[in-house]
Amino acid sequence: MTKSRLRTERMKADLHIHTNKSDGSLSPREVVRWAKNKGFDVMAITDHDTVAGLDEGRDEAQKVGIKFVGGIELSTFSICEIHILGYNIDYKNPDFLQELQKVQDMRKDRNIRIGQKLKDLGIDVDIDFAANGLGRMNMARQLVKEGYCRDINDAFDRYLKPGAKAYCEAKRLTPVEAVKLIKKYGGFASVAHPKKYLLDKRLDMLLGGLKQFGLDGMELNYPSHNEQDKKNFAALMEKHRLLPTGGSDFHGDEDKNFVYDLDQRTARRLHV
Repeated sequence: MTKSRLRTERMKADLHIHTNKSDGSLSPREVVRWAKNKGFDVMAITDHDTVAGLDEGRDEAQKVGIKFVGGIELSTFSICEIHILGYNIDYKNPDFLQELQKVQDMRKDRNIRIGQKLKDLGIDVDIDFAANGLGRMNMARQLVKEGYCRDINDAFDRYLKPGAKAYCEAKRLTPVEAVKLIKKYGGFASVAHPKKYLLDKRLDMLLGGLKQFGLDGMELNYPSHNEQDKKNFAALMEKHRLLPTGGSDFHGDEDKNFVYDLDQRTARRLHV
């Protein structure tokens, strides 16, 4: 099949998937098999602040026959917590890895402080709070597993969400710093799940500001986005000349039936 023909075909995609290298429950190999079994043509692993699962995921994708995009989801803070997806970064570049380590150190510092707060509350869970890629979802699962909480929501409500007993703020990149980091190493930068931020008119300002630093896209297709949301977001993307991305935000322990057709312009930019 020729490359030109591939470009005209619809490709089922999921460009937002997490593994156990951050706060997912499945290994990179397992999520690749999950995506293949779901019938996706293209998938991306986008772990929080780490690229540790990309080599394993890419190798497995080649074995099972699915197009693979290496990615990352960078946690940032401006007027609220905002996540920036990066695709096709030169993730083996030593300079990039050195810069990413600084991001991971900020996450690690926050996690250790959460662990200490839990201990102070008499909760001593079996988890390495200094591990790279660890997220609050990992902590929530362990709290449930060890019987401290009924379920994930209970763990966040009682201990891990902002304002809860063990919550700690983390030092983070700004959205501009995240976009600049992705672009510096050849990547495609996209704002993740915009509906979560409840920014209303400020989303327009955020996109305009980030566009000046090379923002490429925004996550138009996402499980919680209804048709009106997508219509509103599409208008903003047209205004700022951004390309659509999309994904399920799969973490391995939920049933995701989300799938979308990858936009051909985005596919070309991602070289799939």
